Amino acid sequence: MIGAIYFLSTQTLALVFAIITIMGAWEWGGLIKIYTAKNRYLYIALILLSLLISWIIPLQWVLIISIIWWNFCLLLLIKPFQKKSISHPISKMEGSVIGFLILVPAWRAIIYLHSLPTIGSNIVLFLFALIWLADSGAYMAGRKFGHTKLAPMLSPGKTWEGVYGALIICSLYLVVSTQFFEFSGKKWWLFIALGLATVLFSIVGDLLESLFKRVAAVKDSSSLLPGHGGILDRIDSLTAAVPIFTFGFLLLERLDDWS
Repeated sequence: MIGAIYFLSTQTLALVFAIITIMGAWEWGGLIKIYTAKNRYLYIALILLSLLISWIIPLQWVLIISIIWWNFCLLLLIKPFQKKSISHPISKMEGSVIGFLILVPAWRAIIYLHSLPTIGSNIVLFLFALIWLADSGAYMAGRKFGHTKLAPMLSPGKTWEGVYGALIICSLYLVVSTQFFEFSGKKWWLFIALGLATVLFSIVGDLLESLFKRVAAVKDSSSLLPGHGGILDRIDSLTAAVPIFTFGFLLLERLDDWS
């Protein structure tokens, strides 16, 4: 993946990530109970068409829709955190629309970041590393200190202590990264805040997929990656993190005290 980020052109990388997105769409079809191959292929075709449309419409529109969606998810998932059961049925139509909101903006956002002159490859690798560190920090802190469940009915293994561990290790990483990207002044603080917000929303992305897996009564999104689940299990955090970070980064670029 690192080699692809650094050595492939943005257009080629867009194709690579489009293939990953299509594979994720196939798995998502299974989670929302689109079982027939004909309907699953139709859903994939619609996702692919949406990728093409997102390429030609203003990025800001795509990101604003995504920001609204993920903030809605944050509010939606807060309540079930405290519930003992999940009772709301999710229709195929609802699930299909949610699939678009999850997959399409993430693809468009990561391609935009990679296309940035000079820093594109670096910022994409930085973002991937941030989410990988968040996952690792949450796992290690949760394993060592975890006892307060974050969302027991969605993902019993996640704890608040894991969240704190992710935020701590990512804070250190963000401080170091500000030096690499030469942020200063307001941008230094805003970049740290953006990074931590990105980490928090990555957890929302993870929990949303957990919700759909729980409703579908499956452990993994598929068995495509033996021992690691499916594509969605690998990118669920990124689907929320990438649009959130990209939107914030666009705002950062508009500040005039970059040094």
